[in-house]
Amino acid sequence: MNRINRLFAIVIVSLFAGFIQPVFSEDTTPLPYEQKEFPQGLKDLRRFEIITLGAMPFVTLDTTLVYSVYRYVQSGYNPEYSPNPFAASTYTTDEQTKIILTSLGVCLGIGLTDYAIQLIKRSKAKKREKLLTYDDISIYPLSEDPDATLLPEPESISENEEVIQINNDEVEEVEE
Repeated sequence: MNRINRLFAIVIVSLFAGFIQPVFSEDTTPLPYEQKEFPQGLKDLRRFEIITLGAMPFVTLDTTLVYSVYRYVQSGYNPEYSPNPFAASTYTTDEQTKIILTSLGVCLGIGLTDYAIQLIKRSKAKKREKLLTYDDISIYPLSEDPDATLLPEPESISENEEVIQINNDEVEEVEE
């Protein structure tokens, strides 16, 4: 009976292997993302997340060092509170909570600043792109423009002003 079960299992597996094989042989390489696959808001949110969380370790280290120096100065330069980044932590739970919350606030500020900068850059790029379209510009002679206005020449020039006359590509100053 044991041999029959094994033989049956081998036959079943070999039959289904023919059906399963095409599924595994197809190319399953993911396609790269297309330009418009995600809305810009989701891209901005992802960038905000990466910058905010990426800054967290550095900002926390800086916050801890600044707080250590502050605590050292506040204690009257007590050697027990001297800032040493390699020493074991001597902060209370309340101090640790304040350091983490301060770091989180600074990181959120960094992320929001980057978000605002990206919005401003994108807005300026859209304005610049809009200004650089020359499709609606048409050039034609002034005489053919129905809205053009001919300005009269000035009647006279006062005695104290200088007049420039051009003669044979030379410039002369003449005083009256």
